[in-house]
Amino acid sequence: MYKDIILLTTSKKINNLCIAGVEKENGSWVRIISEDEEIQHAITTNDAMYEDGSMPQIMDIIRIKCKGYKPNYYQPENYVLDDSYYWEKVGTASIRELLRVHPVENNSFLFYDTDKCIERAYFNNLNDKDRYSLTLISPEDICVHVKQWSKHEKKKVTMSFNYSGNRYWYIRLTDTEFENIYLQYQDGNYNYREKCLLVVSLGDVNPKDNKHYKLIAKVLNIK
Repeated sequence: MYKDIILLTTSKKINNLCIAGVEKENGSWVRIISEDEEIQHAITTNDAMYEDGSMPQIMDIIRIKCKGYKPNYYQPENYVLDDSYYWEKVGTASIRELLRVHPVENNSFLFYDTDKCIERAYFNNLNDKDRYSLTLISPEDICVHVKQWSKHEKKKVTMSFNYSGNRYWYIRLTDTEFENIYLQYQDGNYNYREKCLLVVSLGDVNPKDNKHYKLIAKVLNIK
């Protein structure tokens, strides 16, 4: 099967990539995964490129050959990549075109509650139709936090914002382009005044605490 998607994130995952977007025709979420369990089904750079060797860009419309649909208990959007084929660019979408097929989502909560993570056990009693792990939101009152939390840790960038009447604190970023800008800043809290959309993903379970963390996979500035 082929999937024509508007590419919305190429965020970092185990030194590789988490690839996701929405279908060009109906706006459904699609996450492209590999069969490599050692990298938690991430996509390698070599497998995420066009035939000329160039890399896809955010908002490219891409035709990707997939082996099939493979959801799991917390990510119902997953499709397995057929890595024997190059990706094909078939166009470029604007923000307006994106929102025409996939308007911003206005759920009561960002992934089920107001915390920054979800217990794995939460999914045991959740209906299949209520499961999701990708969302496109329009946040308000954004603050970017830059902090070295302990002496031997690297500096980290997180974000807090309002969504559907709730405040979400210190959500991690996997958008390397955005993160790298703020890693150059001194420790502090920075109001982010650009109008933007966020692609938020629910990550793999953390083996240290058995929780799934909410991750900002892409900051999409609205020009």
